[in-house]
Amino acid sequence: MKPSTVLTVAALSGIPVLTALGLALTLHHHPHEVAFSDQGVNVVMRLSQDGDRLLTTFTPQRPGFHLSSVGLPAGGIEGFGRPTATRIEVGGALRSRGPLVAQAPVRMLPVRGTHLAVPAYPDGPVTTELPVAVDEHGDARVVVSYAACSSQVCLLPVTGHPVEIPAAALADMR
Repeated sequence: MKPSTVLTVAALSGIPVLTALGLALTLHHHPHEVAFSDQGVNVVMRLSQDGDRLLTTFTPQRPGFHLSSVGLPAGGIEGFGRPTATRIEVGGALRSRGPLVAQAPVRMLPVRGTHLAVPAYPDGPVTTELPVAVDEHGDARVVVSYAACSSQVCLLPVTGHPVEIPAAALADMR
């Protein structure tokens, strides 16, 4: 059901508009995106217009939070930080064709109480790009990892979050 239909039905039935608007936003579906939220970050995946790149946008849910760089080693620096990563598992309808890159500048952030600094993106959303080849048939499985921090606290890292993309959803993303 389209959001405008929900609002029309709500107006005719006497349901308060704010309640109807909330329902409309819940029902609104973006067929060209696959999304989830975990540990204070909204993650949205889509294919680029040419279908050659998997674009993943990581958006912290609270102001003042940033994500670690894709260039951070898997175990962090002396255990501090976790890289932002998107990888494709072998055997699905997507195949990686190159390295993951981010469309954001990297800055070195000092780790309080240590001599260390970790590479991170500015506060707010960051979009990564992974060059891909898309098979015409089959499902895909993408695995996402990231960590979000503020200047005061780091949220628990998300490591190896699987995202199943059914063939129909993958076709809608193109």
